[in-house]
Amino acid sequence: MSDPRTTPIQTNLSDDGEYAPAGEAQGQGATFTADQVAGAFAVAKDRVLRAIDGEFGMGPDGRVDSRQAQHLSEVIIGDLPQDRQMAALMQLGAYTPRGDEAYGRGEAAPADESDKLERQGDEPLPL
Repeated sequence: MSDPRTTPIQTNLSDDGEYAPAGEAQGQGATFTADQVAGAFAVAKDRVLRAIDGEFGMGPDGRVDSRQAQHLSEVIIGDLPQDRQMAALMQLGAYTPRGDEAYGRGEAAPADESDKLERQGDEPLPL
């Protein structure tokens, strides 16, 4: 058994300087059965099977990928607080991409970022 403190996390980064916070690039290629989804979401398997059929047109033997599991979390446990939804996805082992990556500089939506990252009035616009 390897020591988790010394085992590097595989990030599969493609560009120099590309950034993926620890653990967030794992599980992208994983697939899950209805039993696994039901267990992680703490719901009945029949409910998951109905959702998989209704959302993706898959039968009872279908496997969902991480993005589909995220969609199922919104459909099945969307009434739970977001932290509980994310915890269920993490328990499942589904990749949970950062929603704020598209915002560029900083770690959150521009309106939610610190004022320190805002452009100052005297600064020229970036070219």
